[in-house]
Amino acid sequence: MSAKKKNWLINSIWLITIVPLALAWYMAFTGIGLPGSTKNKGELMPSGLVVPQQLIDAQQSHWGIVVVSDQCNDLCQQQVYRAQQLYLSMGKHAERLQTVWVSNDTRRETTELTVNVAFKKPGEQASQSTGRITMETEFKKMAQINDNAAFQWFNDNQIPWQDNSIFFIDPNGILVLRFDPELPGRDIMSDIKWLLKASRLG
Repeated sequence: MSAKKKNWLINSIWLITIVPLALAWYMAFTGIGLPGSTKNKGELMPSGLVVPQQLIDAQQSHWGIVVVSDQCNDLCQQQVYRAQQLYLSMGKHAERLQTVWVSNDTRRETTELTVNVAFKKPGEQASQSTGRITMETEFKKMAQINDNAAFQWFNDNQIPWQDNSIFFIDPNGILVLRFDPELPGRDIMSDIKWLLKASRLG
């Protein structure tokens, strides 16, 4: 092979390798060319929102599944329990996660929850009934912080937390997703697993 053809082949290989990489970096930094829709079921948060340091510290360099509440009402208690269930259901991915409860409430090892239970008799439509159950909440992997700066940060950035949404925060403290309380657990799990698979952080 002549030197000219050899140089052409080497240059072609470099172009094939470098051009897609350069294009990907350009799209990532400018947002130009990225699809408008995403596969996430949760609400994607504006880019660059870094949570307060105390919350970052509580995550211990893990991805954070975070519940923010003031005084913890029935819905809040269910969301705290739900965050724990999300963590426990992640299997091998759980070691990359940390559940955090930002609250002014006192931690309780036993949480009394209000739940809606569907009752159905043969040939009849299901009817809803509200009852109370006592559930042992597993706090081994849940950190709790009481920090007014955290509440103020959410308020300053106009991020709704009063509805007891669940937030997903990356190990660097960047707020990534907000999960509405009505969002099915399987959709939340799908988003979290996809992000953990796509990222090497944490």
